[in-house]
Amino acid sequence: MDMPHLVSFPGTLQTNLAEVGGKGYELIRMLEAGLPVPPGVVLTTEFFAPWFDEIQGSATWTALAEATPDKWATLCNKLKGLCPALPLTATQRQALEDLRKNLAALGDDVLFAVRSSSPEEDLASASFAGGYETRLGVRPADLDDAVRHCFASSLDERVLVYKKEHGFDVLSPRIAVVVQRQIDSEVAGVAFSLNPLTNDYDEAVIDANWGLGESVVAGLASPDHFIIDKVSRQIVDKKLGAKQVSIWLGPDGGTIERKGHRSADLTLSDDQLGELTDVLCRIEELYEKPMDIEWAYAGGQLHVLQARPITTYVPLAPEMLTKPSERRRLYADAALSKGMTTNVPLSPMEQEWQEDFVVSFLEKFFGIDVTPEKGLMFLAGGRMYTNLSNVMWLASPKKLSKANAPNDVLMGEIMANIDEKRYRAATRPPWMRLGILWSVPKVLWMLRSTFWNTLWAILFPECAHRAYQRKVDAYELQFTENLDYGLPLAEFRQLCVAPMLQMFSITGGALGAGLLAMASVHRVVGKKSAEVDAFAGKLKLGVTGNVVVEMGIALFRLAKLLDPSDFEDLTRLAKRVESRQMSAEFLSAWDAFLSTYGWRGPVEMDLASPRYADSPGLALRQMSFMTVDDEGFDPETAHQRLVEDRRQAYEELMRRSGWLRRVLLHRVHRIIDLFAGTRDMPKHQMALFNYALRKRALIEGKRLVREGRLDVADDVFGLTVRDLESATMHPSVDLRKVREERTRFLKILEAQVKEFPQVIDSRGRILRPAPREEKPGELSGMAVSPGVVTGPVKVLRDPHEKPVHKGDILVAYTTDPGWTPLFVNAAAVVLEVGGVLQHGAVVAREYGKPCVVGIDRVMTKLHDGQRVEVDGTAGVLRLLS
Repeated sequence: MDMPHLVSFPGTLQTNLAEVGGKGYELIRMLEAGLPVPPGVVLTTEFFAPWFDEIQGSATWTALAEATPDKWATLCNKLKGLCPALPLTATQRQALEDLRKNLAALGDDVLFAVRSSSPEEDLASASFAGGYETRLGVRPADLDDAVRHCFASSLDERVLVYKKEHGFDVLSPRIAVVVQRQIDSEVAGVAFSLNPLTNDYDEAVIDANWGLGESVVAGLASPDHFIIDKVSRQIVDKKLGAKQVSIWLGPDGGTIERKGHRSADLTLSDDQLGELTDVLCRIEELYEKPMDIEWAYAGGQLHVLQARPITTYVPLAPEMLTKPSERRRLYADAALSKGMTTNVPLSPMEQEWQEDFVVSFLEKFFGIDVTPEKGLMFLAGGRMYTNLSNVMWLASPKKLSKANAPNDVLMGEIMANIDEKRYRAATRPPWMRLGILWSVPKVLWMLRSTFWNTLWAILFPECAHRAYQRKVDAYELQFTENLDYGLPLAEFRQLCVAPMLQMFSITGGALGAGLLAMASVHRVVGKKSAEVDAFAGKLKLGVTGNVVVEMGIALFRLAKLLDPSDFEDLTRLAKRVESRQMSAEFLSAWDAFLSTYGWRGPVEMDLASPRYADSPGLALRQMSFMTVDDEGFDPETAHQRLVEDRRQAYEELMRRSGWLRRVLLHRVHRIIDLFAGTRDMPKHQMALFNYALRKRALIEGKRLVREGRLDVADDVFGLTVRDLESATMHPSVDLRKVREERTRFLKILEAQVKEFPQVIDSRGRILRPAPREEKPGELSGMAVSPGVVTGPVKVLRDPHEKPVHKGDILVAYTTDPGWTPLFVNAAAVVLEVGGVLQHGAVVAREYGKPCVVGIDRVMTKLHDGQRVEVDGTAGVLRLLS
């Protein structure tokens, strides 16, 4: 029988997502697969089209379309207020009548569950969990009101905000509604086919309470909590929940609450846990992705009420996975705390470059495999990883902890607690048996130039520094003015490698001298008193010549040359800068800035990332965040204060020391003067190398756009150099398709991974540090820059996200040099990933900002506007609100 706007299940053989929405589509799919889904009917999206036409024709909708998000709540509530009175068309009346007839066959006293089902809901990229609404225990006479209630939820502010955050069109609402027989359950809840806390793919997690599942879904009670090993089907953990409240069907429809119902009893038997796990695994296999479900037991029979993809887990590249029953491998993010990568996956072209010239170094000189299984380091899924399972044949977890702590305190704590018996590779890696020993002399010989440069800088610092500066200037001149961009891309890249590697030996030698001098300060000064120790500590601050520190100061100087009104329209300001319609003083300073830092920028270690020279708007936006009328937030003043403190500390230590210590201290101090500031120079020169490759790749991208093979020039970074070479030889190659395939997994990462884990195993389990002992109202980390300040929190996941206002406490997962300008306005800096030598800590010290690092999950523990006290001396955050 043909019933317009209605889709019944079972019985429907073909339907589509646009017609029945995400929830309805998945219920029908599971029912067809033989899963225990209650029967029902869907009011299709076409049924609601006339109501959306009415809504979109209202003055309130017009106001919403023009409003900013902060006005949405009021306007959305007004729109929802229109829904009860929306008129029914003749077709809608007939559809509702057909719905009642369809449901009447189930009996007069049957109650129904009425659920919204948007075409944008329960997708792999967006779940909308908790956005759209449900009515439970609905009587047949109340169906109309329940349907209108679900329709109105599509206009809720929460839905609009979620749409905006996930790239959906806010002004194109769509919805269907699912009506099913209400399951009068004795116990119900939710289940996840992976462990959402640990990200472990082989653990199922089940939460349960008595009655209906709404108490669990809405978070009204602490449910029973079960963890099951999906491989062995063993119960890993059972936790009795308080189950303070349970929700039940009311005798006359609707729902009622019961308090403390059987709160001392577990809700599920072991057999039921096994059955639930079996069904959950079947659903995961059906969808070929991790899923979460809502389920219910009634009369001892299991029912699946809903299923949706889990959209917040961390997926691994296929080549990193082991099979569920195999021994697991353990991986560490190799570059996260080094400022080489941040919280975005590497582009395919950057990943290829790093594979060819970074990771392959291990293969060439040590004979080390570069695959996830047998290698030491490898690239996969847009990240660079270390295989810790193999590394543990070289060093124990405690030694790995000690080596990593200076750059990343949390990484150090995680490694200290690794279960070596579980995670060390079962057999010694083949490259450890002999080849690596023969390679050591070769590597030492290759590094002889770096060692010599370090020794020369220590013995003859003045002469060595002059030579160092000449070579740096020559390198920068070569890469900014003397490259042949007409060469084929692969040849161009190869030609640039030799001078870049040579420069590494030069900057590496200078950096080595500076680090050795810094490390020897306290030994040269001697342990005399706390006061002398404090003076010695000041010798390590106020270091001049750090390009990242000076870059932030240069941006600040540029910002001071502009009027605050210039920043009101950044697009217009960028056009004025590009067309040279600025003051001569500003243009002179701007040109000087670009000649020194033009190849830098946020997320700069990826070829795909724009640089200051590419887009003036990048620097201008960062300048717009800076407070230039308050000396307390002037980075140059703060840095000069440290320089002066360092000078005075040196003079005082010289006055107190004997003649031998004075000789040694003078040498150490001078080496620090000349070379400690070179800490960021290797990365500065690498960024210049990358920028040259970026410019050459964009030339290739523009050519392919002209040929109609790419849409925009920047799409070239979604390809590899090998792809481009193949495309040149084979004009029929579809580069758009190749790019789509190469970036598919990266897009998934960008959509659902907010913070890449520091350590993860080959079945997705994320290792975390052991909990620290903390006082109530405090978060404990590591002190890396002294001082105590109070201010409002500003949480940033990337440097473009939002402005940091004067006095904000900047909270980030990790930072690279492109974040430096944001430090200017910050009163203090808090980082989850970092250590005393990490970029953020170094810049914070040189700008005189208190800084605490190594607070696990700080990005979720703090929120914008929350007032905290940052104690950079004790390494503690105190929560004030």
